[in-house]
Amino acid sequence: MLLSGVRVLDLTQYLSGPSSTRMLAALGADVIKVEFGPDGDPARLLPIIQNGRSAYYVQQNRGKRSIGVDLNQPAGHELVAELAGECDVFAENFGPGVLEKRDLDYDSLSARYPGLIYASISAFGREGVLSHLPGYDLMGQALSGMMSITGDEDGPPQFTGSPIADVAAGMMLFGAIGHALFHRERTGRGQRLESTLVDSVFAMHSIAVHGHSVTNGEFTQRRTGTQFGMVIPSGTYRGPDGWVVIQVLDRQWPRFCEAMARKDLTTDPMFSSATSRVENSDALVDLVHDWMATFPDNEALLAHLQEWRVPAAPVLDPTEAIDHPYFRERKMVVDVTDPILGTFAVPGMPAKFSDLPDDTEEPPAPFLGQHNSEVCSEVLGYDADQVNDLVERGVLMAEPLP
Repeated sequence: MLLSGVRVLDLTQYLSGPSSTRMLAALGADVIKVEFGPDGDPARLLPIIQNGRSAYYVQQNRGKRSIGVDLNQPAGHELVAELAGECDVFAENFGPGVLEKRDLDYDSLSARYPGLIYASISAFGREGVLSHLPGYDLMGQALSGMMSITGDEDGPPQFTGSPIADVAAGMMLFGAIGHALFHRERTGRGQRLESTLVDSVFAMHSIAVHGHSVTNGEFTQRRTGTQFGMVIPSGTYRGPDGWVVIQVLDRQWPRFCEAMARKDLTTDPMFSSATSRVENSDALVDLVHDWMATFPDNEALLAHLQEWRVPAAPVLDPTEAIDHPYFRERKMVVDVTDPILGTFAVPGMPAKFSDLPDDTEEPPAPFLGQHNSEVCSEVLGYDADQVNDLVERGVLMAEPLP
């Protein structure tokens, strides 16, 4: 496995942080999930819940080990600090001040362990004018400007159906951790890493930022509904029996015209240039819709577009994607087995590695505190009496195993 021998102390909760450390676990890292007792990661309370077990939690925490710690006790603080000293990476996404009060912040831990890689996710960063504020996915989408350019032109700004700010921040941190491990391999130095919900989405802007700047404010990207306003035809179209998307750039435009048996459009002044196509977008969109309606179904339409190498795809809902051969072949839908929930489908690893076995069966997501004794004895060398003492004092806690 790519990360065999790498140990991660994971204090993250909910989605952004756990999605990052989840991918590290998939690459073979030993991820020890520290859960704030008595209830553990709040994601354990998120839907869908069956028989007291959250599938949301299970999806993001497979392959990890759990230790339940009372972080309100000084002994709990010190236990986590000792574990950090035996780990390569310390990951957290707590709110402002939470870990500072417990001497588990970067300054405190790096002074003890200079080689430690301290990886943080927050909404707005650990420093700056908004660093004192809590925030979740919607704050990231809103402040980044992404919502303002999403939705109908005359409608309200819209957020995406899935939490892209959370996941983008998690993926950003995942990549940063890999580079920090590589840097430490060469220099021996640890460092602090940070990704935020806002920054990760803001970095996705393709034209909104530079377009406004380079034109001295003359250009501002706006909501354009189902069409990508700067390139027409590019957007969502109603096919014979469902929605499809096409994206026709300048180089595809002549080929698209031939696919529609309308080669004359390439020289029509209304549509011959990218600018004229935008200026006459309503007429062009109507023309495309009328042409699509001549096909018996979406399958025939998409097959025709594929023959002409016009970029197009059906608009699937997630339930359709689960059974689509693309996702199964790419192992982007994988079946996992949980002792409570049984076997169900989850998204797979989006990055593919030729040196990573794709048939490795990972352990299921842990129960709260399931690995208390195992982690303390294996990582810290505690004997049974020391572990029992921590349990009796309430420093370690666990839920009953099924």
